[in-house]
Amino acid sequence: MHELELRHLRVIIAVADAGSLSKAAVQLGVSQPALTAQLQRLERRVGGMLFARSGTGVVPTDLGTYVLSSARAVLSDVDDLMAGIKQRTQAVTVAGTVRVGGLPGLIVPLFATAIAERLGTEIALEVDSSPTDLVRKVADGKIDFAVLEESPGFRTPMPPQVHSRVMLSAPLFVGLSESHRLADVGDLELRDLAEESWVLPPIADVPEQLALVRACAGSGFTPRIKYEVSDTTTTRALVQAGAVTLAKPVAREGSGLVIRAIVGTPLRMEVVLIWNEESTLAGGIESAPASLLSAYSQLSDTNPLFAAWWDANKDAPAEAAGRR
Repeated sequence: MHELELRHLRVIIAVADAGSLSKAAVQLGVSQPALTAQLQRLERRVGGMLFARSGTGVVPTDLGTYVLSSARAVLSDVDDLMAGIKQRTQAVTVAGTVRVGGLPGLIVPLFATAIAERLGTEIALEVDSSPTDLVRKVADGKIDFAVLEESPGFRTPMPPQVHSRVMLSAPLFVGLSESHRLADVGDLELRDLAEESWVLPPIADVPEQLALVRACAGSGFTPRIKYEVSDTTTTRALVQAGAVTLAKPVAREGSGLVIRAIVGTPLRMEVVLIWNEESTLAGGIESAPASLLSAYSQLSDTNPLFAAWWDANKDAPAEAAGRR
């Protein structure tokens, strides 16, 4: 049996407390299909059904009742632990450290370094693959700023105390093997990829799948999403073996992988800066936007296609949606 993580326990509790998948999905800030898929994966992890489905909602099974009881106790202990840590470190953290969160990758460390240099503070990094968890940590005051990578139309819900600003609205590209039949075509029509096998992050992590399905529907087909993979190393290996993937603006070519633009830019990635309106970090809100753009500027040359877009739009990158 695979190990359960704290985020898995929170999902199970949310479903039990809501009494239905649709209500729990709203509370968690995900779509109902995404939550259903995630719950099915959790049930496979534990080796049995956690909830019995009915026309009126869901109720815990015997196994689910046992897991819920233990999950509530574990999370209560964790909350007590974190409260104690916060009580003992809050004064030092607020006074001398900027706490920055975001997805795995190079952007968050570069952003944190840039803003720390502007403010003359130390750095604390919080890397998390879940946008919803990052928003919660900002809302709870556990981190000062977070960077989200969002798909237009599928934004992560924000509580009232969390402010957000779209800093970039850049094109997404296609990553494929240098030996792929389309590698030498140049810019690709989306319909050219109708028969390809896609590898993308799980829908419960980020909504790239939903954005791709919507864009492909506009070109008259449904994409074949064959692999759901979170880590970049496995994704790159599958692409080298013949699959295709969506490439982020700062994705790097090499090691048998090439990046191609999609005609008409039907898919974009919004880089969203979020912070708590009650942040006590002096000067942080004024320094954060420029620091984040500086981080992307340092990585703009990793992808020649993004470098060209950046040169054309760097003075107003968030307003450049749809422009090439």
